[in-house]
Amino acid sequence: MIGNKNTTSRLRHRVTLQQEIRIPDGAGGFSNSWQDMADLWAEINPANAKSLYGIEKLFAGKIQAEISHKITIRYRSGISTSMRLLFDNRAFNIRAINNIHENNEILELLVDEGVAN
Repeated sequence: MIGNKNTTSRLRHRVTLQQEIRIPDGAGGFSNSWQDMADLWAEINPANAKSLYGIEKLFAGKIQAEISHKITIRYRSGISTSMRLLFDNRAFNIRAINNIHENNEILELLVDEGVAN
């Protein structure tokens, strides 16, 4: 429950949500860049190495990146796995999104830290 003081007080890290955009390069091509979408309050926790969050998975014939952190934020519509979060010069690529209890109050974002791909 987001109104719970314990949940609200855990969201103490300020993160920036970014969306990748394509910018025309003037020569008929494009370059990719990141655009700030919103500043959000979040809780950032390393993934538990014993949980499924920290295991590489084989999906569609490719090894998927290891989930390094779980980031909890208040619900926000429109977040996708093509976005990333920035925190203290660190980039977290969103790999999975869980709408806790499907009640549009809290999102858990499973992320990997590093350069977006």
